[in-house]
Amino acid sequence: MSDSTRPVPWAHHLIYLLLLLPTGLSITLLLSDSRHWTLTGDLYTFINTYRTSVQTAIQILATLLSTIQLVIICRLINHATRILFSRPTHHTTLNDLALWSSLSTPTTNFSLPLPQILLTLILANLSAVLSALWTGALTPTSATTLTNTTISIPSYANRTFIKEYPSQIDNTGPSLRTTRGYFTYSVGVGLLTSLVSSASTASPLTGTLRNRTHAKLDSTGYSYTGRSYGVGSPVGLTDSAVSFYPWAANYTYHERGYDAQIDCIYNASSQFILQDTFYNALYDARGALPDSNTSSAEYSVYTGWSTDTIVALGVASDPIAYTKTRYVAAAAGASYRALNASQCLVTFIPTWFQVDVAVKDKTISISKLNTSSPSQREEETDIDPTNRTIHVVMRQLELISNDLTSFYRSTLGDAFNTSIADATTNLNSTSPSPSHPISNTSAALTGIQNTYISLLDDILSCYASAQLIVGNFTLPATATVRIDALRLGSRVYIIAVFVVSLLVVGIVGMEAGRTKGWRNLPGFDFLDARMLVLGAANGGRGVAERAAE
Repeated sequence: MSDSTRPVPWAHHLIYLLLLLPTGLSITLLLSDSRHWTLTGDLYTFINTYRTSVQTAIQILATLLSTIQLVIICRLINHATRILFSRPTHHTTLNDLALWSSLSTPTTNFSLPLPQILLTLILANLSAVLSALWTGALTPTSATTLTNTTISIPSYANRTFIKEYPSQIDNTGPSLRTTRGYFTYSVGVGLLTSLVSSASTASPLTGTLRNRTHAKLDSTGYSYTGRSYGVGSPVGLTDSAVSFYPWAANYTYHERGYDAQIDCIYNASSQFILQDTFYNALYDARGALPDSNTSSAEYSVYTGWSTDTIVALGVASDPIAYTKTRYVAAAAGASYRALNASQCLVTFIPTWFQVDVAVKDKTISISKLNTSSPSQREEETDIDPTNRTIHVVMRQLELISNDLTSFYRSTLGDAFNTSIADATTNLNSTSPSPSHPISNTSAALTGIQNTYISLLDDILSCYASAQLIVGNFTLPATATVRIDALRLGSRVYIIAVFVVSLLVVGIVGMEAGRTKGWRNLPGFDFLDARMLVLGAANGGRGVAERAAE
């Protein structure tokens, strides 16, 4: 038996084992997609840092994988046609031989008939198609993954420091200044400027309070979108566990607080009024509020050349009872006429909130959770069942108004006026009938209500921050962190390469079965020019005559 007709050894077929690489990888990719595997941590950092180099490596790998699959396809064609060529009963034309040679190489042969040219053209460019599919299946795409961590939220089990402190400079409550801000239990005095600055933007010019963006009253750089409801203080202060995930996109957690709901009216019969003390530049704000103790009315002294520049806020210092429903009344001079005789009912509703923190944008969004829990579990929601914290929070309004009145103007009154003006602009711009603008009374009450919301939410937040930083009264809370990650490839490409790999393996298996492991594969290979020369020499004249035909 000559070398050209002797069957090739079995080791010659080990090349098909190369299919293990693309097939195994396609299965892995399919598993990663179905099980949502992601690339995080150092691997995520590396890929993002060296994006161009990684993409180049992926392109090289995709080319290698597509080449393996194409080589296997061409090898199958070569083996099948060699077995066919060796059969004495099969008549092989030169066009057949040229086609088989082109398909086994693969190259495009333009000397063949048009259908065969198209066939060789398709196979010759199949590698580019396969490479593109593998590139799409391997290229990392953006994804996210979730993990849980623990942060500290304020605890109100110890409320020792939450009380009303005198306004004197040497009698303020416990305070602490750090690189993250100034934190104090004398909120109405120590954080006066920040509170009023925030209140001056209480009414958004467009949209509703949900669209309002206002800074968190510390140095963390975070801002609230919408109301803060007095929660979210741990953000940037006691959430260091989140910093362990440098690619954290956002995180959420739950926190207890109060939903301060405010209803304002003008009370023409309000007993809280400004009066002249008949001392030079001194005036008092006095009178009872609906929740004042009948034995003692409210009383505060203000300075000014006249009552025109005074804005006094009255909050019961000794209420009938410490409840979750409190009143605040305003007595104001001519420069702040819109505030005078306004009276607001503030209801503090214990509520669980969800805090959503966008780490990169440094924004905080607060949403109320379902509060339909049984009444017997209210104590689990209420941060202070004694309502003493609510009393202290409300009393800060009186302290702020007293401290911010000078001979020439009231800074707090200016904040109210700005809020009223912005509310008027907003309401008129959204009025369904431009010819009938919103009434001044309605706009003024809306502006007043928005200002109180801003002040009370911020005051609650400041006390929460003081509990965290000054008092160090904390509770652990679970935060769900959403981390930016990468996933390998897109699903459509992953499925495509898996199907292609499956088809190639299936065809190899069927062909191996059909040919009994290529048992009759001859050693003669028409792709080998040496064998063609030897075949021509052995064939002699007959071959020459056949070629001449």
